[in-house]
Amino acid sequence: MFNAMIQAEIWLQDTLEKPSSIDDLARNLGYSASQLRRQFRHYFHTSPSTYREKRRLERAAVLLAFTPRNIAQIALRCGYQNHSSFSRAFQRRFRLSPRQYRQAISHVLHQQIPSRGYTTRIEQSSVRQAVLMRLYKSPEHLKGLGDSHYHSHQLESLQARLTDAMPVISLPDLLSEKIDALNDQTLHPVRTDIGLYLQTLNNMKTIPLPAPYRRVNIASRQHASTCFDEFSQLSRALTSTLLNLLHKPVGYYVSGEAPMVLWQSDHLELRIPLSK
Repeated sequence: MFNAMIQAEIWLQDTLEKPSSIDDLARNLGYSASQLRRQFRHYFHTSPSTYREKRRLERAAVLLAFTPRNIAQIALRCGYQNHSSFSRAFQRRFRLSPRQYRQAISHVLHQQIPSRGYTTRIEQSSVRQAVLMRLYKSPEHLKGLGDSHYHSHQLESLQARLTDAMPVISLPDLLSEKIDALNDQTLHPVRTDIGLYLQTLNNMKTIPLPAPYRRVNIASRQHASTCFDEFSQLSRALTSTLLNLLHKPVGYYVSGEAPMVLWQSDHLELRIPLSK
């Protein structure tokens, strides 16, 4: 049952922009809506609808902080059908209107300068896949990050098909955490997706995966790429990347989707998805 509720939580994350109902989610998983609500509350201590609104508002805070999009556009990108309902929900959560929040966070961010020693490039990624497992722990509490065996736990039978893969984590809460938009981590701990990034397309669609894992299709898109040496440098590398994007506009902005960290052969690479 827990694996099914993880799937439900991921579905809510992946459909923030869509008007899909909880009934749609229940049908997708093969449960009744009442079963879904009861089990989801058991594992996540809140209803699916409340949980989704929390995640929508966290993404809205990120877009207000790191993009010039107008508030109506941000409302739509976060699943709200009109400006008024979005503003009321945002005010309830953050005790500020979206405009006030943007002004306050902009003042803080523009007083900072990018960390020295990091170079950010805007790159075009190719279509790829990742095989990921969701854990409800922040990465600093995971021992073994970067070790291929740790990242491919339970994937031993697929090793022949994964020889070109590299360790990767996806961090859905990283941007929200950076601007302190996560305020109830005791109930909803930070999410970390751990697994392997496939450097070539090798028809993984036909291969069954162990229950905790899922395939993630990575579209060809622009991303901000910053290289660093040790995982302990992630926070500084992230700050430098975000401030570079703010201070030196390049026509692309943070999309709000989860950043990834890849363990390349001789360095780590932070990738932040961008959109126009």
